[in-house]
Amino acid sequence: MQRTCIDAMPLLRQNMGMKHEHTGNFYVRSVPLRGTALHIAAGVIAFGAAFTGGTHAVHAQPAEACVVHRVDGDATISARGAGSHVATPGLGIGRNATLSTGADTRVTLTCPDGLEVVLGPDSTLTVSGLLDGAERPFGLRLMDGIAGFLFGKTGGDGVQVRTPSAVAAVRSTEWAMRVQDRATAVFARDGFVFVGASDQTVMLKPGDGIDVTNTGEPGSIKQWGQGRIDMFATLLGPDW
Repeated sequence: MQRTCIDAMPLLRQNMGMKHEHTGNFYVRSVPLRGTALHIAAGVIAFGAAFTGGTHAVHAQPAEACVVHRVDGDATISARGAGSHVATPGLGIGRNATLSTGADTRVTLTCPDGLEVVLGPDSTLTVSGLLDGAERPFGLRLMDGIAGFLFGKTGGDGVQVRTPSAVAAVRSTEWAMRVQDRATAVFARDGFVFVGASDQTVMLKPGDGIDVTNTGEPGSIKQWGQGRIDMFATLLGPDW
């Protein structure tokens, strides 16, 4: 089966995997309940669609792309040089393109290594693809809104997700992140999540959450109440 995949010109490859210079940057890494910790690199990673000279290419899903599985509401995929396109099931999202959702919209993506991503309402997500070669983690960026992540038990090299105030690396776990006014909230539904800022490192267990300010300062770890968990679940919908 062939799919249409929006591709774009590569953007500043040197930005990937570089250490972020802001000392207030916030770090998250997540590992399964049974598994090996995945180290994280500070900086900014993108999650979205890729472009090839601003033209469409039809080919099998590459390892650097996600595919739209379900759309509930209005969403668009855009990238520099390729314009904006309505997000529809079966459309591939490659490197350096951005998926944006409207109010009361949810989009479910299938990505490499068994990763599923659910993007909630009023959210913006961009795809980096593979970082520094095929043996590196898949890179994503959540710039605003909320996203839930579901990783299969064989999570491959994992995924790195960055926000304006956080960076996360995960394998074989279920978790969510929400960005509001550049601040980040992280919730671990399954698996362990390690969070570090400056010289501090903490670990989230299942049911734990943490809030990080827009300057990258983490708050205290708390077992989230059912009300806040339900709010995340409502925003993300039944696919998460």
